[in-house]
Amino acid sequence: MYKISKTKRTMRLSSLSAFVFALAAALALVFAFSGAGTAYASVAALYENPNTGEIFLTPGPGRVKVGQSVINQLLKPNAKKTVRQINNLKATEKKLEASLKTVKGETLPAWTKHITLGTLVYMGYGYYTQTGFAPALQLQENPAGPGNNGYNAFNVNRAYLIFLYHQDNWFLKLTPNINKSNDSTGSSSSSGFNAGNEYFRLKYAFLQFNHVYDANGLTVNLKAGQFPTPMIAWEDGLLGYHVAERTPWGVLGVTSTQAGLGVSGKFRANGKIYMAYNAGFFDNATFHQGEDIDQKSPQARVSFYPMGADSNLDGLGISGYYAWSQSNNFEGYYGVNANNDNPTARASAILDYKTPQGVIAAQFDYGLNALAGGYASGAGSISQDAGSWCGIMGGNYTCNAAGAAYPAFAAGLGSLNAYQHNTEHGYDAFGYYNIPNSKFGVFGLIQRFYYSDPSTAFWVNKIGTNITSGNPYDSQRGVVGVAYHLNSHITLTADWQNYQFLYAKDYRNLPASNSEYLDYGQWMGQTNAYFLQARIAF
Repeated sequence: MYKISKTKRTMRLSSLSAFVFALAAALALVFAFSGAGTAYASVAALYENPNTGEIFLTPGPGRVKVGQSVINQLLKPNAKKTVRQINNLKATEKKLEASLKTVKGETLPAWTKHITLGTLVYMGYGYYTQTGFAPALQLQENPAGPGNNGYNAFNVNRAYLIFLYHQDNWFLKLTPNINKSNDSTGSSSSSGFNAGNEYFRLKYAFLQFNHVYDANGLTVNLKAGQFPTPMIAWEDGLLGYHVAERTPWGVLGVTSTQAGLGVSGKFRANGKIYMAYNAGFFDNATFHQGEDIDQKSPQARVSFYPMGADSNLDGLGISGYYAWSQSNNFEGYYGVNANNDNPTARASAILDYKTPQGVIAAQFDYGLNALAGGYASGAGSISQDAGSWCGIMGGNYTCNAAGAAYPAFAAGLGSLNAYQHNTEHGYDAFGYYNIPNSKFGVFGLIQRFYYSDPSTAFWVNKIGTNITSGNPYDSQRGVVGVAYHLNSHITLTADWQNYQFLYAKDYRNLPASNSEYLDYGQWMGQTNAYFLQARIAF
């Protein structure tokens, strides 16, 4: 033991005590949190230089080891106090947890534990260096038509509220959708239209039963209500950046959601997925329209993974899609005209290779009378996304709001559905790559779509002219962009998009008095735009 009768010795011990008390607090916290309740008894040795009173952690010349009993006596009360404080905190935490459970049990029904709430918002900004006739490049967008270069706008394109009630093998999903309307509403307002108002509509409302059959590797799920169709929503996921770019069929006006009955599932073997399918019978109407056709629309997609795929469907995939519908109508709108009583069909073949970082895909599309939505949903009318236009008509520069009649160039496309065997086809390639160990990604798409051959009856007889330079509606769309994943909830994108007519040069170079120039050439400017978009999901 130290003798402290001498003044110098007393001062040294005082400096030692100050150091040891400070060290004791730190060591006591470490030992207490590590669960070593009596660890203070095995503290590392300390060494004092008697001549200077300095304290060291390691031995050395002129240093004397400090007695362990002195250190123990200094550490013991502090360690006990720290452990007691921690125990008090733990007891308080348990009381709070018990109180919270009591509050939940008294104020919320038991079924609320099965509820999940979420939201999804698409918003952004677009600047058009060139404006022209084109399907909407972004969801729920209403860009100006020809003659409005420099058009730009901030848009909140979509806002979804997601309600999910889930049990072990079934769930109910409700997804209201708040969107900006581009529809004309006739005389319901002084200006003749309410385009731009925000409207509430129901995107999803369906009940799904999972694993109603689950044997021999095959699962079957049943769903009923208003739910995603087999192709468009799946294609959205394959794109990776649906916030910035529309799918090949989506940009042509094919809806992602319809009401009906459906089945989906997978086939597994040895822990891998070799086949996935999605099929159903749907209304002919989209989710934001009323059904007025007596036949229903069968749709199906089957995907094969010859090398086997994991739960994220990574690997090589080969998919086929088919959808059929009939245009005749129990209210008699079309039935009186045999030419309009025609079938509509769509088919696609898709080859993709997917990894955790990205996707590359090639797609072939075929259509029979599948023209609704690209520019027009019927003769003389336009789709919701087709937009307004400005240009020269009748010798004067004029503008029409959304819902107004297009000139012959745009409105004529909708008239093609009067011919029962008008065929279309397209080629698409798209993909994305998220850079490993980075928040950045890149994406792109190219799409070409060809309408019926110009020698068909429509082009020769309906328009009354022989077109030799190729179908004036044949088009190409391109997208190139970069993405930044700010966090798990917010993704930002910047991209360039272009839409052009493949034979525009041939028609625009015709004499101004030429009928093909008047019908097509003067309207065939390309659309060129830059977008900044944000996807916000919680």
